[in-house]
Amino acid sequence: MISRWQRTTYRALAALACMLIAANQEPGTSDARTSGQVVGTRFDIGKGRKIYLICSGPVHPRQPTIILISGYHDSSDPWTQSDVLSLLPQAVGPPVFEGLASRNHVCAYDRPGTIRYITNTPLTGRSTPVAQPRTAMDLVAELHSLLAIARVPGPYVLVAHSLAGLIAVLYARTYPDDVRGMVFVDSFSPAIPKRFGRLWPLYRGVLNPPPANQPLASLRLPTSEVVDIDASIAQIDRARPLRKMPLAVLTKTEPFRIAPGSLPTGITLGEIDDRYNGAQEYFVRLAPTTPQIFATGSEHYIQLSQPDLVTSATQLVIDRVSARHS
Repeated sequence: MISRWQRTTYRALAALACMLIAANQEPGTSDARTSGQVVGTRFDIGKGRKIYLICSGPVHPRQPTIILISGYHDSSDPWTQSDVLSLLPQAVGPPVFEGLASRNHVCAYDRPGTIRYITNTPLTGRSTPVAQPRTAMDLVAELHSLLAIARVPGPYVLVAHSLAGLIAVLYARTYPDDVRGMVFVDSFSPAIPKRFGRLWPLYRGVLNPPPANQPLASLRLPTSEVVDIDASIAQIDRARPLRKMPLAVLTKTEPFRIAPGSLPTGITLGEIDDRYNGAQEYFVRLAPTTPQIFATGSEHYIQLSQPDLVTSATQLVIDRVSARHS
C-alpha cells in the first residue's frame, strides 16, 4: 500500500542525491557467495531478463542466508538505504540489511516495476521490466531462479514485508527444503479477504486502484508492479502444507496513514486497521512458539522506524534455526 506517510517520505527523498554505490554495477557474471563486501549485480535469469541482487556478510557453513523481500511496489531500498532512516528520528541502528550483514550472509533484490527511494522515485532500472499483472507464483518462480543463478547459498530465512508475506509463504510451501525460517514484518496475510468479508472488494480497490488514481507518476506506468491478490491467495490455498520452522511476526501499532477522503465509500480507516492487524494471527498460528512482537509506535514500515527490532527478530529466528539443526 502507498500511504500518505510514504508520499511524504518520497517527497523528502526527492531532495537527496545519494544513490547506492552498487546501483550501476553490471558485471556479466558473478557469484553471490562473496563474504565481507557488498555485491550489487544484475543477474541474467533467462528470456532477456536481468534481476538486481545485492548481498553482503559472512557465509557460515550450515547457517542460512537471509533473503529480504520487499513489500508492494518497493525495490530493495527500504532494507538498505541509510538516507531513509535519517528522516525518521525514532529510528535506531543501521538499516536492516547492514545490521544483519554484520553476522550473517544477507541478500535483497529488486522486483521489476518497483520504486527506487531516490530523486523523483522512479521505477527501478536495475531489473528488467515485465508485463503486469503477476501472481505470487510468478514472483516465487522469479526469486527461485535468481537465487539459483546467483548461486546464493541455502538454505534460507525469508524476511517479508507487507505483500511479500504472500511470496514468503508460497515460496516456503513450494520449496520446503530451501526454507528454514521466516520473519513477517507487518505482512499481508492470506487470511485478509476472509477477515474483511464484504469489505474485501473495497479494500482490494485501495490496494489496486486504477493507474490514474495512483499517487506517484511512476506507479501509473504500464510496467509498474501489479499483483493479482485473489489469484495469489488461491495459489497459496492449493500449495502443500508448511513445514514446521521457527517464525517471528512483527505487527504495527499505529494506523495506516490514509487520508479519509481517499477511501471509497463504505470502508473506514479503523475497519482497515482492525482487520489487517487481526489477520496477522494467520502467521502466528503457522508454527508453535511463534512470537508476535508489537512494534509500539511503528506504522507499516517497521523496518524503517525500528530497524533494530527487525534485525533482532531475524537474529532470533536465525539462532532458533541453528539450534534446531546443530
